[in-house]
Amino acid sequence: MERILFIDDEQMVLDGFKRLLWEYRNNWEMEFALSGSDALRMIELHPVDVIITDIRMPGMSGLELLEQLKQNENHRNIPVVVLTADQDRTLKRKALEMGAIDLLNKPVDKEDLVARIKNVLQLKHYQDIVIENNKALEKQLVISQKMDLVGVMASGAIHDLSNLLAIIVGYSSFLIEENMLDKIESTSMEKIRRAGDKASSLVNQILKFSRLDQKLTTINVNEIIDDIVSILSPTLSNGIHIKWGKPNEAIYIKSNAVKLQQVLLNLCINGIQAMSDSQGFLALSAKRVGQETVCIEVMDTGAGMDNETMKKLFTLSFISNEEGKKTGLGLFAVKHILDEYKGKIEVESEQGKGTTFRVFFPLFQQ
Repeated sequence: MERILFIDDEQMVLDGFKRLLWEYRNNWEMEFALSGSDALRMIELHPVDVIITDIRMPGMSGLELLEQLKQNENHRNIPVVVLTADQDRTLKRKALEMGAIDLLNKPVDKEDLVARIKNVLQLKHYQDIVIENNKALEKQLVISQKMDLVGVMASGAIHDLSNLLAIIVGYSSFLIEENMLDKIESTSMEKIRRAGDKASSLVNQILKFSRLDQKLTTINVNEIIDDIVSILSPTLSNGIHIKWGKPNEAIYIKSNAVKLQQVLLNLCINGIQAMSDSQGFLALSAKRVGQETVCIEVMDTGAGMDNETMKKLFTLSFISNEEGKKTGLGLFAVKHILDEYKGKIEVESEQGKGTTFRVFFPLFQQ
């Protein structure tokens, strides 16, 4: 229930508010204070949604109360309506400049008072939504900046790793091809070379994914999914594996390869995290739908979601896992990228039976 605090140094005025709003006692929780200092103590104990205060009071005036509220981090966003019988326009203008959201003249008309309260409460609701979204954005900005730094460091490390792997593969090949080893040594060196080749291939895939190219290109969907499977397979825990139902024909779309990889990686990682405490599999598929559309499907056998969760799945503040493990930024980014590159997404899920994401792109006709 929304809480409204009325402040006036005259008990008779506060009693008048009680009588005027008696029929709204089940809609709003109303508190009353005879001074600004009493009001501050009450707010510390129980937060309020709206304050209606007289402007002229002994001890602490309404303007002084307003100033203290605006200086307090916890109370500065409480909307304050200033009540006065004073016709001094300068005083009223000062109240608005200090942050009062509205003005009410004495004597107060009941219909006018109720309408103002409802309007302020609605504004407070919108304000709370904006504040919540801003906090989510600030949190994601910190995460984004941290990831940018990690990305810069990782990029340098991967390039160095690529150079080292080239040396390992090169010397292994040289020793094998020049017959400088006996049979046992040659067999072992061949295993080293194959491992080096595989590691180099993985590093090259990561480097390709890290490019910041924003160009639209013709993309072979099968090749993109091949790369994603190669990147994710070494990271899977025991009991979880990937099924990639690769189609016999090549399927092409016109999009940005890096962004498409980002979309599919986010969906795959989301599915893998949903199975983190159990065994299961992640199934990938790509197919034509009709004559003009490509559907890429990412299905997991994880915990699944209820309808309420799916409604907020792609919002910025969505959090489904424990704090610190996942934020929801990935799925928000997926929706943003798909909107930007003319893609669409559908989700189907049931608790205990897993989740299926379907991404749709226009088919590129060769």
